[in-house]
Amino acid sequence: MVRKDYYLILGVSRRESPRGIQGAFRELAKRYHPDQAGPGGAPRFQDVREAYEVLSDPEKRKLYNHEIDREEFGIPPTPEPIFTRPRSRAEPLVPKPMSVLRDFETIRPSFEALFDRFVRNFTGLRIPKSEGLEDLNVEVILSPDEAASGVTVPLSIPVFHACLQCGGSGRDWLFLCVECNGQGVIEEEKLVRVAIPPMIRDRTVVEVPIQGLGIHNFHLRLHVRVSR
Repeated sequence: MVRKDYYLILGVSRRESPRGIQGAFRELAKRYHPDQAGPGGAPRFQDVREAYEVLSDPEKRKLYNHEIDREEFGIPPTPEPIFTRPRSRAEPLVPKPMSVLRDFETIRPSFEALFDRFVRNFTGLRIPKSEGLEDLNVEVILSPDEAASGVTVPLSIPVFHACLQCGGSGRDWLFLCVECNGQGVIEEEKLVRVAIPPMIRDRTVVEVPIQGLGIHNFHLRLHVRVSR
């Protein structure tokens, strides 16, 4: 159960940007720090620091927001789907590039695990000893006409480089770096065009090489489904 409203404590809305959250924290931390407000400000200072530790971390903030929604609206946890697939099945194929991190729902790994694994690939940090090459399965749905004539599927693959603002540390003095949200890396996306040959059959698997992007801990596999 969520016992404290961290947004209320910092005086910000749920849509506040990371920079706005950091600004609110700095102002309140100065006001209620025991050196400034005396011993009586300690409880308030602790609440402010606790709120910032949660809301400044993207993953913690996401989980906290889910807890709020479940308490306020009685929303049950959303089960993960079995296969990766485009969010909207009404359109057989979206012509603009589809991001493997943003435009697909996945079961293995989850979004958080997927994101962390991509980051580890480029930073080399916190890599489990047991971690090896893993399949990244992406499902794309084609119309019968597209399957018969062949199409090109544009996929956006995430790549990362060290954050110039914090030098890859993820910290800006005592605070999380706003530019990279404390990750130490900046995300970009590289376009990969996958040619689907004519007369492709339903449930065909197409192997997509991504080693040229510097990604060595994922093996991308495109699962083609033909809508009926």
